[in-house]
Amino acid sequence: MNHSIKSVRAFVPSHITGFFAAHRRDEPRLAGSVGCGLCLSLGATTTIEPASHIHDTEILLNGAVSKAPVSRFVVEKLAKSPVRVKTELSMPFGAGFGASGAGAIGCAYALNSYFDLGLTANEAAAVAHEAEVTNRTGLGDVIAQNAGGLVVRLQPGAPGIGRIDRIPVPPLPINYVVRGPISTKEILSDEKAMTAVNLAGEAALKDLLKRPTFTNFLQLSRRFTVQSGLASDWALEAIEAVEAAGGMAGMIMLGDAVFAFGGAEALQSFGEVHTTTISQRGANLD
Repeated sequence: MNHSIKSVRAFVPSHITGFFAAHRRDEPRLAGSVGCGLCLSLGATTTIEPASHIHDTEILLNGAVSKAPVSRFVVEKLAKSPVRVKTELSMPFGAGFGASGAGAIGCAYALNSYFDLGLTANEAAAVAHEAEVTNRTGLGDVIAQNAGGLVVRLQPGAPGIGRIDRIPVPPLPINYVVRGPISTKEILSDEKAMTAVNLAGEAALKDLLKRPTFTNFLQLSRRFTVQSGLASDWALEAIEAVEAAGGMAGMIMLGDAVFAFGGAEALQSFGEVHTTTISQRGANLD
């Protein structure tokens, strides 16, 4: 450990996926997804503090002790002695914002610095990716959150193995409304559902690469929402309302939630509307 450091803090942006196709592999670091999504300025701030008086690492999520299996996986891989891990989330949990991935990367970055492990950003984030895949909480959030911006996932896998590119985009405002969570684990385990998802996701990626723009990303996310068969009637109605008001919208994968660019007033009948911005900053130490 670097003894001059009393605590270390990392920030990781949230990430919402507009469309995706899952790629399963027996080796977690080779598994992942292709697709495209936005990193948002909402995020997770994770602090590592010394805790010499405890026998096992303690993880707190928004101030409450939590099992946090994804972050716990990272701790067991990287921590050299017990520490206290505090993660504060400013994004919804369980609704497709990559909360578990953000907590896990923040944990990996902060532990790397705290214990002076000498890992690169990709090496630290790869542990978080492995944690997500192993716990079936996500496939592609980590590699996107590690980079920031509007991220195109070209080849599946952990940071350093998977391949991404970015579509340059300013920190535009994004509106969203959340009705509730969807179980990522259940969807990813449903083979029939995933066949439709993967066909639609691969087609969307192919079409995005023909014209890699923010507008095309929004249009393809909207198409994927319908073709994947994942959207609730509530989500489809919300998207149509935004479009009628002159905006563009899609379902947040995987959550019963909708994101929109423009047309925010139309979302008000569907729940509490929140506004954030596209984060051009990926995971980093504060």
